[in-house]
Amino acid sequence: MSAKEASSGSEAGEPGAAAKSARKRINLEALGRQAQMERILHNRERTHLGGMDIAEHLVVDWEKIGDPSYQKLISSIGDVSTLRTKLQSRRAQLNVEIEKEDKFHQGSKRLVRASSDHKARDQAQLEASFAESKIRVHQAELAKINSSLQAYQQEGLRSSQPPLIPFALKTTARLSVVSSFTDTISGHYHMDPAALLDQIYEFQELRYAVSNVTRDESGVESLLEYHNQLQLVSKRLIHPKLRHGLAFIWYDAINGLPAVQQSVTFEKACIIFNIAALHSQMAAQEDRSTVAGASRAVASLEKGIGALEYMKDRFSNSPTLDMSDELLSFLSDLLRAQAQEVRWEREQLEMKRTEPSTIIDAAHKTKSVAECYSPLKELVEDNSMKGYLPECWISYVKVKEAHYKALAHYYAALAHDHLASACKGEEVVGEEVRMELKFLYAVDSEEAQDAITASNQQYHVGLAKAHLNCAVLAHEYALKYNSYSRDLSDIKPLCQMLQDAAARTRAKKEEMSEEEGASIMAPAIKPSEITLKPVFPEFSSVEVEDLFRSLGPLPAFSAENSWSTPRVLTIHRGKGGLGLSLRGSRPSSVSAVEDGSPAEDMGVCVGDWVLAVDGRDVRYKSHNDAIAIVTDCGDEVTFELVTPT
Repeated sequence: MSAKEASSGSEAGEPGAAAKSARKRINLEALGRQAQMERILHNRERTHLGGMDIAEHLVVDWEKIGDPSYQKLISSIGDVSTLRTKLQSRRAQLNVEIEKEDKFHQGSKRLVRASSDHKARDQAQLEASFAESKIRVHQAELAKINSSLQAYQQEGLRSSQPPLIPFALKTTARLSVVSSFTDTISGHYHMDPAALLDQIYEFQELRYAVSNVTRDESGVESLLEYHNQLQLVSKRLIHPKLRHGLAFIWYDAINGLPAVQQSVTFEKACIIFNIAALHSQMAAQEDRSTVAGASRAVASLEKGIGALEYMKDRFSNSPTLDMSDELLSFLSDLLRAQAQEVRWEREQLEMKRTEPSTIIDAAHKTKSVAECYSPLKELVEDNSMKGYLPECWISYVKVKEAHYKALAHYYAALAHDHLASACKGEEVVGEEVRMELKFLYAVDSEEAQDAITASNQQYHVGLAKAHLNCAVLAHEYALKYNSYSRDLSDIKPLCQMLQDAAARTRAKKEEMSEEEGASIMAPAIKPSEITLKPVFPEFSSVEVEDLFRSLGPLPAFSAENSWSTPRVLTIHRGKGGLGLSLRGSRPSSVSAVEDGSPAEDMGVCVGDWVLAVDGRDVRYKSHNDAIAIVTDCGDEVTFELVTPT
């Protein structure tokens, strides 16, 4: 309470009655505002979960409330008619259903352990099994949604471009912070929470909006904005020392199981995970048939990798599998493989296939894509991964690894076929091509390198045939893996790409079938160096205003510190002045109190923080400004002070 408010209360004659009346009015207003907010959030949740087109109804509600700040909620609802939004809505529904059945399952299991009655225990066991089966049904549908790779592509690209593998954003349950924040503001900061209701609701809106952000840079900014605001709020209102009682509920992005944590660190980790997921979806929607579109996709994937690597370095012991170290590494490697793949696609748009050096370079780079998918293939074949990852993802990783391995052999075969033709025509192989061919393979002996670069027609024909045999076999594996997944078999551009590549390789093999060549095994192709640059989240790119700045400057007025209830003291200047000295700033504190001075008589203590002088807030003032305000006062100076405890 400021000095000015204290003065006006005294003049009213009945400060107790006035305060009681004001509290009643504030409580009624707060309840009204909270009811309106709950109705808006409930309506928005219905839109988010059910895919219902009630945007018009929400606008009517906002018009009734008459507060323009609420209208920004509608911007995050999105177009409920789009396939991606419908899938996201269904995902949120399934998450809620899985959470409900999981609670029922856990409760039944506890009853089985606790019950001594045979019939009751059998009934509880039956109920637990039934709940577990329902969870599996919901998770199977969730896996189907996660397998809808084309949902993240632009509609016009679904028939012409094989999709990437994006991953879903984590969804969260609605969280009301009003009660916790108002209790903390009144109990810890000794302030009237009614003055900060707008800021409390704004923070609550900001959190809810991150559940359904747009799939573009503005969506990333929304996530960064909430993360940065959470960073500030966690220092003031959500701190373990305060026992805030808030429970953050987030659902696993893949299996939908919920995790409940009171840790702000967990909340931050989920936001950064969603930043990575959002970048993976932004990459998936790009048109990779153009250099500009492919470049944007690579940039998005590098940002996604950076977000996941940032998480791996700073967060551990995740309560959900999707953010475990193993899964973060898998997702990071998946984005890295896809970034290398898209970079390869971009280079293919400008590749001149007739030049031997270009073909050799293509073999190097194609093998690097295959090498990126190889560890992923081994990982998805692990039993723990098979039971967690969508089957579509597992098959797609195997398809990509086999497909790019086949292409690398195909390009190597083209290079040797070209050199065989040159040898047949008694052309001299250029030194540049010889050097590039020398480093195409992972062979160390000079004898092997000399044989590979020699002007020997039959040797090059033999190598070309060996690579074509490997390519044909790898293409067969790619087509087989693709046929294992019904979801992949329904993606026509992917099936066409695999079939065309296999047919091209078989045609080349048939073309060279009559040529005589040495019987040679194809050497291992050396992959090119991967030069991807992960980009960490740029938190500083989004500046936020401290919503709860009026609580006082950080770090003094934070959850980690405590202080007494504010007291208002009016000090009369004596001949020697007030008898106190101030030091520091934001806030200034009492550094000395003279014995027998007016300040000592009024109870001023060394170390007291100065909140206000004659009703003027000085918490954010510099030392000189605070001194100037005290000096400008008359014979009476009213201080509002607190004592750090």
